[in-house]
Amino acid sequence: MAAKDRGFYLSAVESAAAQPVITPGGSGYFSTPSKGLDPKLFNGQRFRPDVRHWILTTLYDYWETKYHNPRAWSTVWVAGSGISYQWEASRSNGDLDVLMGVDFAEFFAANPSFAGMPEEDMAAIMNAAMHTELWPHTANWNGFEVTFYVNPGAKDIRDINPYAAYDISHDTWTVHPPVLPEDPSTLYSAEYRKAFGVERSFAQSLVTRHETLKAQSEAMNPGSPGWVNATHSLGLVVDQARALFDSIHLGRKMAFGPGGSGYGDYYNFRWQSHKQAGTVQALAALSQIDKDARGSQSTDLYGSEVPGASESLRMASLWESRAGVK
Repeated sequence: MAAKDRGFYLSAVESAAAQPVITPGGSGYFSTPSKGLDPKLFNGQRFRPDVRHWILTTLYDYWETKYHNPRAWSTVWVAGSGISYQWEASRSNGDLDVLMGVDFAEFFAANPSFAGMPEEDMAAIMNAAMHTELWPHTANWNGFEVTFYVNPGAKDIRDINPYAAYDISHDTWTVHPPVLPEDPSTLYSAEYRKAFGVERSFAQSLVTRHETLKAQSEAMNPGSPGWVNATHSLGLVVDQARALFDSIHLGRKMAFGPGGSGYGDYYNFRWQSHKQAGTVQALAALSQIDKDARGSQSTDLYGSEVPGASESLRMASLWESRAGVK
């Protein structure tokens, strides 16, 4: 890699919006559970009718402008920690996750203009459009940031092993929230904690090494042998941090996919422990630096950043929306 290429990492480090600093945070995963469910959402164990009506109306009023007969080919759930007994801790994030299962055979029958498209691509197009067109209108509803998301390959939400899932379409529980001890951390084995401790130490060493190399690079003349070595090492550290972040982040998805065990899965424990320790936030910042550096290098080589598959699908979705495709 040429000296100029190595400079992309240093430039990305210097202009980063979020710096890789480890600040211990919180995780509702380890919080003391409440005796009951969130009264803003529930009357006892049943979803409040006004909230249920708002969710269904908001989604289907939007989808009916884009697709035919959406109520026939979809099921709507609210899922996650916001509907668990740990809702008080999760309320600080304000997230309310609305997840849709789509029967794609029924969808394509009702919407033949999309026939032949792979299901995962169709779900990605739906999600990209909702993120751009629907989420801005539901970002602050009754104190919640409400997000809508189609689960690709999961017509039945139980396929992703959620913490808890309430079927809004049929007004019933699909997965009841777990009943937890006062200190949920007692549920997890010494092996879990030991494995996390080793990984946390490695993450901390990457952050420390990054700060040292950044300071060394900034103190040297660009293009000098010492600068070349320091910026080369800086790029390697950022690469390692991105790989570790991806492993932790994508690993959590394994907990909620086929073969995973959901709430108590090690990969979920690992993610939540890093959140509490603040290491995942620092790794995320380093991962973004790596992405920005690669984007700048791509722009320098090709005149613009090369879009990934998800961005291409997002642009296709926007085109279809503007063109009135239904």
